Amino acid sequence: MTRWERLEEWLFDHELDEFDSVAVAHGLGVSNADASVFIQSYLDAQRSKASRTLYVLKRTGRTSAARWSVGQRTADARIIAGTLFSDVDTKVKRAFAPDLARLRERNPRAARYVEARLEAVIDHALQILAVSLDSE
Repeated sequence: MTRWERLEEWLFDHELDEFDSVAVAHGLGVSNADASVFIQSYLDAQRSKASRTLYVLKRTGRTSAARWSVGQRTADARIIAGTLFSDVDTKVKRAFAPDLARLRERNPRAARYVEARLEAVIDHALQILAVSLDSE
């Protein structure tokens, strides 16, 4: 049995409203790190072209605070869209953080200029993304 199938069997048996990697670890008798691998395996299976998963997992929160649930309703799609918005915001800001930190060391005035432009672009781009995700 694959990891994703083991997780699916556990989900089927427990019918949880929400769960996290700690619950998966406890339920499957694996480490917390392995529980994350099980969840990622399920996501990979659910996203494959020939998916055979019974459920659609969705996430709220990030990293160790992530909460998972099963859903395929329109309300669940909105949660997935909100997670996308949050992920894009976080990843864009993290991608530029090291460059801005170094620029700030070398030239604080230039760093302030770049930060202001970056914030404007991110804010506007994310507003467009948010509107796109909310439109039906």
